[in-house]
Amino acid sequence: MNKNHPVYHSLVARLESLWEQYRQHPSERNRYRLVRQEQLIAQWVAASDLPSPTLSPRGRAPAPAPT
Repeated sequence: MNKNHPVYHSLVARLESLWEQYRQHPSERNRYRLVRQEQLIAQWVAASDLPSPTLSPRGRAPAPAPT
């Protein structure tokens, strides 16, 4: 799937929405949903095409929510 594909744009938009939810309400559930969306995108997009700036900071999964 290339970066101009409408499904790619939809997946990235959902990822950005999940990031915003996680920033506002850090919880394990929101973190799980965020990581699953990243994994879904990674299944369909070449690693070099992953939207790393919109993904987690420094390109890795977010830190667990404080308990």
